Order: sequence, then C-alpha cells, then structure tokens
Amino acid sequence: MIEVVDRPETVIDVLARRAAADPRAIVATFAGDPRRNLTVGELLRSAERIARLLASPSLGLLPGESVLTCLRPGPALVAVLAGVARAGLVEVPVTADGGTPSAGRVALLGTGALAGNPRLATIAPIVRTVDDGGGPGDLDDLRPGPLGPRPGPGDPALVLSTSGTTGRPKGVLLPHFAGVRHARRVTASMRYGPDDVLYNAFPWNHVNIRHAGLLAALVSGARLVAVPRFSASAFWELCRAEGVTAFNFMGAVAAILLRGPADRAHRVTRAYGGPAPAWLAARFRERFGVQLVEAYACTELGDVTSNTLGEVAEGTAGRPVPEYDVRLDDGRIAVRPRAKHISALGYVGSSEPPPEWVLTGDLGDFDGDGRLVFRGRHADVIRRRGENISAWQVESVVAAMPGVREAAAVGVPSELTEEDLLVAAVGAVTEEDVHAWCRDRLPRYAWPRYVVLLDALPRNAAAKVSKSRLRDVAGKDLEHLRRKDHACESWT
Repeated sequence: MIEVVDRPETVIDVLARRAAADPRAIVATFAGDPRRNLTVGELLRSAERIARLLASPSLGLLPGESVLTCLRPGPALVAVLAGVARAGLVEVPVTADGGTPSAGRVALLGTGALAGNPRLATIAPIVRTVDDGGGPGDLDDLRPGPLGPRPGPGDPALVLSTSGTTGRPKGVLLPHFAGVRHARRVTASMRYGPDDVLYNAFPWNHVNIRHAGLLAALVSGARLVAVPRFSASAFWELCRAEGVTAFNFMGAVAAILLRGPADRAHRVTRAYGGPAPAWLAARFRERFGVQLVEAYACTELGDVTSNTLGEVAEGTAGRPVPEYDVRLDDGRIAVRPRAKHISALGYVGSSEPPPEWVLTGDLGDFDGDGRLVFRGRHADVIRRRGENISAWQVESVVAAMPGVREAAAVGVPSELTEEDLLVAAVGAVTEEDVHAWCRDRLPRYAWPRYVVLLDALPRNAAAKVSKSRLRDVAGKDLEHLRRKDHACESWT
C-alpha cells in the first residue's frame, strides 16, 4: 500500500523520478490526436523547456505569479501545465469560451484554442502561444532564462474553479502536494499499477483528470487515455481498442452507459468516482462486470472518504481516509486536514485562510460501519409545507424504478407558497407508475406533485444535470400540469 502523506512531493518530483527510471514509458495517450502518445521523458524535457522560456527577462514573471492557460486537449496542454509547475508559477486554466473568471498579466494560449475563440487574445496584457494543433506559436521566440529551483510541496501551484461544493463557485488555490497526495490516494484505493490503462473524459480545467487521471498515471506507472468528450456510443469500443482497465466517472456517466446494451467484451474491471447509489452500482456490475468504486471528494480537499477495491460497500462513499477527520454538522459534511499541504491554501480574492474545519455544501450520514453515505447537496433541498426534501433522496428512489434510466427532482413555484416537487424521468414508464412507486417508497411529504417524462435530462458541459434548465423546461408546462392534475394527494 502506498504511504499517502509521507514524502511530500510535487508533480515535477514525481515526473523526474519516472523519467529517470524509464523515459520511454507512455504516460498519456490522447484519443483522436495525431500525436497521440506522450512519454515521461518527452514531458519532462518539454516542461523544462517551457519553464526556461517563461523565465525570459522580457516576461518578468516572478515565482508564485499566475499564468492563465487555455489549450486544446493534447500533448501541448500537458506540457504547458508541467512547464508552468516547473517554473514555480501558478497555473490558472481558462475555459475555451473565456468564461472562467480570471485575472493575470500573462496568458499562455494554444494556437488552436485561439483560432476557435479569438477573444481569448484579450484575457491578459501579455499573450504568448504554443502549437496545440493550430500551427506554430510564438513562445519559442523568447530568449530563455535560467531554470530555477523546483518549487516545494507547499508552494502555490494551481487555481481551479469549483462547482460550489463548499459554497458558491470560486477559484481555489491549491499547493503542489495536494495533487500528488490526491493521486496517491486514488492509486491506493483503486490498486493501480503499470499494467493499467485509465480512461478519462473530464475537461482539463477539472480536478478529476488532472489529479485522479494524469497524476494518478504518473504515480502508479499506468497510462492515461484522455478523451476530448464522453461518448456513450463509442465508449466500449474505445475501451477495447486502447486496452482500458479502469475509468473515472460521475453518476450521470454510469447512468447513461446503462441505457445501452450489456457489454463484457472488454478489460475494464473497475471505475472511480461518484456518486453511485447501491442500485446503480449493482446494475452496472451485473451488466458490464465493472465495480464502481465510490469516493467523496471535492476540489479543495481531494478524496476525503473512499472505498477500496476489494472492500467496496456499494451505496456508500467509503470510510474517511487517514489524511482527514470527517464529522457531520447538522447533517452537513465537515472536514479537517490532518497533514500539511494536502488541501486548499485559500480562495482567489480572499486573504482569509481556510477554516480549521471546512464545512462543505453536501449532506451525508454514516452507516453502522463508519462509511459515509452521500445524501446530496445542501443547496439542492426543496422546501415544501415546512418540510425539507432532499432532491438526491427522491432521485435515488425514482432512478431505482424498473424502466427508468435516469431521474431528476427540482422544486417549482407553488400557488400555496414555498415550492412543489417535480420529478422528471427518462424511460419506459408512465407518470402514474412513478407516482405509485414513490407512494410506496417515500414519506408522504416527499411524494412528487408533478411527474414529467422526457427523452433526456438537460446537462451542462461536465455532463451534470442542469437543474436550472430543467426548471425552465418544467416551468413552461406547469400550468398544463396543474390543469391535467397529475398531482399526488399529498400536496392538498
């Protein structure tokens, strides 16, 4: 078992050690990219070259200063993130549409990304470019500076925008060791090794592909297969072609794959992610022969609790990892680090350090064996007739119904004040079937007033269900639903 907290390191430390042992080992393959394979030796050389160019006197960058980055997924993107790290600078990934809130004096952009969105040229006073499939860039025109000392494990490394687990969306400043610690924990939980091939389709401004994908491959000796976007129709064929043994998921991805036919002609044995309620994990294992290994994690902290391959309790996110203390404050998950440099240093725009106990925006409880059971977002609660209804609880019940492929629950305006509960379901069922299922399995106050059937749930770029868009869709038909009176008797 890997010692997770001992030996604080940076990604550059890990990369240098891997390159010294086997420089020709492939650390990442980029599906659909003509350059495809990137070796650890190539990555280290590229990182050091980019670090020297970023040290050019004409840029005047100081250690710890931020550099905005935006590149198309591929070898150049990984080289840039490693180069910025080697230079002791703080990387701030910007989304391709330029929509990620950011501020910085220098930006390093891919020529392909820039061609796709010329407005990116205005995100910083100084812009330099590298070839990410769009043709030669101008970074190499700079006069290189000296290669300075490597940054330390506690030095600031990366700013990632959260989806709001610990509050509103904001920029999280992470130290170098946070990513390595997260990668070691995932490697230990999933028992990754040099024979593993890891599929990951998360966007590169997300902590998952960086820490639980690329860094996990570096730490374990596995090979990452980075995919530009998730495709259910191409998933299993790509896994066969690449020899994939494991993949990273969110609950929506697993649910989408369940829509397709059973497929066991592959090498995949396990998948890391969450949430994965018991019904989803059981169905996935039975249909595909793949064990879903659920963990509870967030951008600020990495893995807080986790199952371990061979000791998976389906329907739970596992026990707290040794690096963290975990408790519940009025049902909300609260976390305290037990070691240095493993969690966020703070938030962009705030001089306040993180509190001793980080109070997340998620709900949970512990089962009899001390395993965390995820109960949904604290903000994703519907207030109805004085009762708080967990959307996650309702969704889990409806999604477990035979014939339902996926489900989502939202609060909609009520003529009786507060909110009413609407459930949207995808599958071969009727509204009456869903009402009857809920009456048998949910407390009376959590019976949905409305049920709508959709061909698909609206999703955002990260494949998560967009509750705001679902409310917009439902809102257009709310009066019709009231007239049709698909209500359960519980709301009267």
